[in-house]
Amino acid sequence: MLPALEPVSWLCEADRTVRVPARERRGMLWQRDLGVTMDRGYFARLAARRDSTALAMRNAMVRQVPLYGALSSTRQVALLGEIHDTWRPVLKQAAKDEPLTEADLEPYRILGRNRGMKSFPLGELRAGFEVAHTTGLRECLSMIEPGDGGASIAFTAWGVRELPRIMSTVESAYARACGTAGDRSQARQLLMDRLTQGRPADDVASALGTELPSGYLVLLCKPRGDGPDCSFRGGLPTGQLDSVPGLLWQADHASGGLLVLLPVEASAAAARATARGLVTSLANALGRRLSAAEAHGATLDDVPAAVHDARQSLALVCAMPDAESRPYGADELLVELAVARQPAVRRKLTELLAPLQRGTDLQRTLEVLFDCGLDRQRTTAALHIHRRSLTYRIQRIRELTGLDPTTAHGIQLLRAALTATRLPATLTSP
Repeated sequence: MLPALEPVSWLCEADRTVRVPARERRGMLWQRDLGVTMDRGYFARLAARRDSTALAMRNAMVRQVPLYGALSSTRQVALLGEIHDTWRPVLKQAAKDEPLTEADLEPYRILGRNRGMKSFPLGELRAGFEVAHTTGLRECLSMIEPGDGGASIAFTAWGVRELPRIMSTVESAYARACGTAGDRSQARQLLMDRLTQGRPADDVASALGTELPSGYLVLLCKPRGDGPDCSFRGGLPTGQLDSVPGLLWQADHASGGLLVLLPVEASAAAARATARGLVTSLANALGRRLSAAEAHGATLDDVPAAVHDARQSLALVCAMPDAESRPYGADELLVELAVARQPAVRRKLTELLAPLQRGTDLQRTLEVLFDCGLDRQRTTAALHIHRRSLTYRIQRIRELTGLDPTTAHGIQLLRAALTATRLPATLTSP
């Protein structure tokens, strides 16, 4: 840890940073530094405590973000200077209620460029930015005194307006640095984030030398099953993903699967064929069956909605007892969606399977039977039982539920009932 530092003011004079001890500046504010006279009120207190605020921001980043915490003492001092450089224009322009100028944004460009040149992970960059912003805001709010209501509200509103510009400036510079001398995968990650969040992505695509397509096919997939090993963790064949031109991919924490964006050029048909081949290839490489869903974002603005639709569809596919290792579109899941959105129907279907709890492994047998496409030979092999045992279990299912799993009607209801028991609660309402 760094030794306790005496509060100082940091002034920029040409290329030189000057430390002015607190005892020499007691009772004074540096108008030259801030570019504005602030001799009283809320903004005057923010300026007077700028040093302690910057120090609190730096310390929070070091404590809460692992890569910043691993910096040497020298680098942590440099980090404090960097925070001062970015905090100074904020106080200056917020006090005047004016937007940051291009010159004011330059320290943020330098920050992003430095991180990109060093291949600093995008997640850590964002985490540090969020921690610094939250800490700085908390420090500023702690300085509010009676009568400051208007000024503090104005400062908060200014931050809401300017923060997206600041973050966009950092990310653009970061992407350019990654595209030339850093880790291009981090820039691709940023491009995908922009697209899935519906934010402008032209600057990031330009930094990568990539031309954005008219739209994307969104593909979501994950290994079938409910166990903790049902993920791509440690087993993702990245080479197959990176071999598809223009493809973007990342882990999707919302679904627990893999999120893929496939560029759509002339039509979505070619992208769908690529998606199907990709799912088959991934399943073969992993030696596991996959649940997969797709949705088409016809334009770049449609990508966020397509991601949402694909997540909803994937939840339905995961609930299907007989899903194949291929992408399903929403139009193929109308029955499952209808069940999910009608709680009363779902409850009645679930109750159909309640009697199976009286017999050993009867529901599991039914699930495997559907998973094997009603093929009895494959089912006995998957369950490691004799054919006569399977025949007996099917007879017990018929007796307990009143539904025959060998007839079309029985198959339809039992399949719907199995799906209903596996649907997530979040899909039960329209």
